[in-house]
Amino acid sequence: MKPQSPPPWPPVTAQATPEPVATGPAPARARLPRLLLRAARWTAVLPWRALKALGRGVRACARALNAPTGRLGVQVALTVLALAGTLAAGWLLVPGAGPAWSFGTEPSAQTEEAPLVLAPEDAPVPGLPAETDPVDGATTASPTDAATSSAAADLDAWARSLTHLGISERALLSYGRAELLSDFQNPGCNLSWTTLAGIGAVETNHGTTGGNRLQADGTTLTPIIGADYQEKGPMQFLDSTWETWKADGNGDGEYDPHNIDDATTAAANYLCHDGHDMTDPADWYEAVYSYNHLDSYVRQVFDRADDYGRKSTA
Repeated sequence: MKPQSPPPWPPVTAQATPEPVATGPAPARARLPRLLLRAARWTAVLPWRALKALGRGVRACARALNAPTGRLGVQVALTVLALAGTLAAGWLLVPGAGPAWSFGTEPSAQTEEAPLVLAPEDAPVPGLPAETDPVDGATTASPTDAATSSAAADLDAWARSLTHLGISERALLSYGRAELLSDFQNPGCNLSWTTLAGIGAVETNHGTTGGNRLQADGTTLTPIIGADYQEKGPMQFLDSTWETWKADGNGDGEYDPHNIDDATTAAANYLCHDGHDMTDPADWYEAVYSYNHLDSYVRQVFDRADDYGRKSTA
């Protein structure tokens, strides 16, 4: 029996090729729900994360404050903030205050005051001298005796004649008496009362500064004490200078810088020391400059002394 041949394979038929499946990124419209979901989740946990970060910061600050360096740092920071706040408030309230450099401008240079230069003909006008009648035995009498003798009546009349200068009669008596005493104590000095009056005017307005006044005995109603160096009295003596030049100008046995008689006599002795001749402009300038080392001060004294001299001789 003939073997049977295997049946033929079924015919191969053409099959449709499947379309390729897209493997690229999904369209944005398809990704949008996932992005929104992630954003919602992140937004939901954001407050919790912020609270955790804040808690960590608070705990770190607490640990830092417990350390010495931390406390110091906090104090420095608070000080800087307070200073910055004060400066800012000051600038807002007073914008024009503060140094020029803080506004971007440089300060303009100020003209320096030229020192007072006295030519030989520029000495202060001495004014009417405190002349009195000659005193018997004046060459042998003590200075105080000469100044407080019967010639005091002439000195009183002289003082009354000059009250138009704006100086009290009591202060004028003291300036005139000091000129007379200086003639005995400092021969050759030629000190005029106008220089003493110029100093008294600049220092304390003849003992009247701050509403003060001279009493009948020559002391000020209340003590005059300088604010800067504790200078004392109508002529403003430092304690150390007074101890060197103190004087008894009225013969009461006391040395009181608050008494104008004592103070003007001491000032006359101070101005005349070192052989100063007050009619010599160079000596006059040197003497007054030694009283207060400022050219502006010397100029003020010169102007007042010269004014008193001119008005007293007019």
